[in-house]
Amino acid sequence: MHGRTQLLEPKVMTMLAVLCEHANSIISAEELFKRVWPDSIYSPNSVRRNIALLRKALCDDDKELIKTHPKRGYSLQAIISSPSNPANAKVYTKPKVNSHKVALYVTVLCTLIFLVITWVTWQSTPASQQTLNNLKPITASKAIEHYMRVSPNNTHMAIIRSKSHQGTNKHIYIKDLKRKKTWKITKEAQNYTYLAWRNASSLVYSASHDSTIEFGQILLDADLQPTQQTSLITRDDISWNSPFFIDKKQQLFYLANINASEHSRNVTLYQHDLISGEVRKLLTPNDTFKPYKISLSPQQNKLAVIGFNTDSISVVKTFDIKTTQFEMIKALDHNWYFLTWQQDQQSLLLSNGKDLSKLDVSGDWQPISYNNFHFVQYIQAVADKLYFLERRVDEDLYLANRRDVSDIKTISDSNSVDTSAAVSPNEKMVSYISSKNGIPQLLLKELDSNNESIIFDNHTQELALAPPVWLSNTHLISAINNRPFVISMLDNSVNIKWLDNLLGIPLIALENDDTFMYVDKSAQGDWLYTYNLITSQKKPLQEQLNARQLFRNEQQQLIAASNSTIENISTKTKLVTVPEAKLRVFPSKDGIYYRSFKNNKYQLGFYGYKSEGLKPQHELATLCEQICDQLQAVTDSYYLLSKKVTQADIVSLDI
Repeated sequence: MHGRTQLLEPKVMTMLAVLCEHANSIISAEELFKRVWPDSIYSPNSVRRNIALLRKALCDDDKELIKTHPKRGYSLQAIISSPSNPANAKVYTKPKVNSHKVALYVTVLCTLIFLVITWVTWQSTPASQQTLNNLKPITASKAIEHYMRVSPNNTHMAIIRSKSHQGTNKHIYIKDLKRKKTWKITKEAQNYTYLAWRNASSLVYSASHDSTIEFGQILLDADLQPTQQTSLITRDDISWNSPFFIDKKQQLFYLANINASEHSRNVTLYQHDLISGEVRKLLTPNDTFKPYKISLSPQQNKLAVIGFNTDSISVVKTFDIKTTQFEMIKALDHNWYFLTWQQDQQSLLLSNGKDLSKLDVSGDWQPISYNNFHFVQYIQAVADKLYFLERRVDEDLYLANRRDVSDIKTISDSNSVDTSAAVSPNEKMVSYISSKNGIPQLLLKELDSNNESIIFDNHTQELALAPPVWLSNTHLISAINNRPFVISMLDNSVNIKWLDNLLGIPLIALENDDTFMYVDKSAQGDWLYTYNLITSQKKPLQEQLNARQLFRNEQQQLIAASNSTIENISTKTKLVTVPEAKLRVFPSKDGIYYRSFKNNKYQLGFYGYKSEGLKPQHELATLCEQICDQLQAVTDSYYLLSKKVTQADIVSLDI
């Protein structure tokens, strides 16, 4: 550069090459870090340092060549051309740039080309990408498969299944993988969640009952027909557990918490002796590592544990069962993952629901070539097969006029998932999450014109997008993988502001446009806070989410709904109790509609704020027959409806 030779550090050189790959497009700081430091925990300072060194080397003092896009990332503003045709090389610059600047940029471009060629030559030949093929269905029916595990001798599969995606009435089945025969082994339906083979003739299952978790056992004869079903353990101190594993010493390993969700951060890793009943805590809740999935190694001496670090990045560790020591493998990205060991115990297979990848215990992480357009869940590697649950969902959105339920307006009708719709306060717009473009994005539908636009494009292709919450008619808030952002729509433009000092999920807009309530994900407990966008102040509410629905009434009092109770938290008053009902609430201006689901049947109720009573039951019964199974929200003018068709089958791939 200007007659001087520039010596770049290896990491700076690598960052330059990554920027060249993404020339004229924005790449996030997180993605840059992952590409340059693939085996490290994210450090924004490292990215900023290397960007500064690059700018210095390229004489980019005015930051026009390498641009910073606040809260989004960086971009290299250049066209990278082939060195065989350098005359056609051009550079993006601002208008009215002087000739010295143009000459400088052309020099920079030539330097970039030379450096990239040098870097590509220097790089070793990339490792061959693993390919999975020979996709085969294991089940194919109208029933919904929820979980599966292959037997110790690899000949049979135990499956949790229900008739519909809404139902908690599930049964356990056995499928002969060779003869393709399937039979039911449970007499009574329960909300079975996960299962594992204790040995070749015994299955252990978990089942959720209101606020308790039961572990039970089914004994099988030589033909794998059930002979006895008994309860082993009932725990009323947990309400959620992860998939679990049993070793040959009859030790049961699982994650659990009291908040009924793997999305909560106060998760404990348990070791439960099925013979003596002794329970050990292998990892107690902490803020530095928050696990959400585990997998037992083939030699049964280690657990692979994946969880979030303090930056909400998924981190994979191994846990030595004998020494009770953790060892770091790799920090991945902000997505959630399913994981399973490969037979050699030298690598793991991972699924973020959309893509498959392979992670060696040495930390080498590579994508696996597999074309998938559905949601890949609960992967299990067995010998030369990878089994998994393939979930296919088609969800569409509609508005029904409250004065005439037959008057239906279509919000979205695609062949993908369109979900989590929210109507603006003036009822002129609807924002919703859609995967019609292959990744979750936020879309905006204008009801008068029927125009539709993308207001959050999710260019980093992360998968956990939170439902939008309207703050006003021009502002709404959401979060991607627990990182909140505000969308403003003013003067025909859409702007995004990231709330970098928060880690959590927005829940409710409060009494003014500037304040909202969110559930904190930076620490254990799912504590609730309010946040003011003007002052950047957050205040604790001294309440936990505890798997409840939360909203405000017309007096701005906080209302919470659990499975069977609707309670005014502000006044400590119970408003509605419907035992064993699995309530879903739909707040409106004048009261609360609540839907119960008992004995495979919906019922609709109403609690009025002023009358503190119910609407006539025959009116609610008629309305329930029309929309109960589709109801998502109630506004002044509309019932927001969702029609969902779900299929879930088990398939296999050759490894």
